[in-house]
Amino acid sequence: MNKVISFFREASPLKLIGVSIGIALVSYFIEKPLPSIFLGLRILSFVLFVYAVTRLFKKK
Repeated sequence: MNKVISFFREASPLKLIGVSIGIALVSYFIEKPLPSIFLGLRILSFVLFVYAVTRLFKKK
């Protein structure tokens, strides 16, 4: 768990945006068979995207 937390703290905002877009793309493939997991992944990618954009603007 510490590795995951340190990744989010130390990763660059652009890398986090890339990860969130990747999660959103993966969620499209499981939209029909697993709708609840699809929604969870979309919410996760949105939260990660907002966090990354916030960190990006905070840096500047």
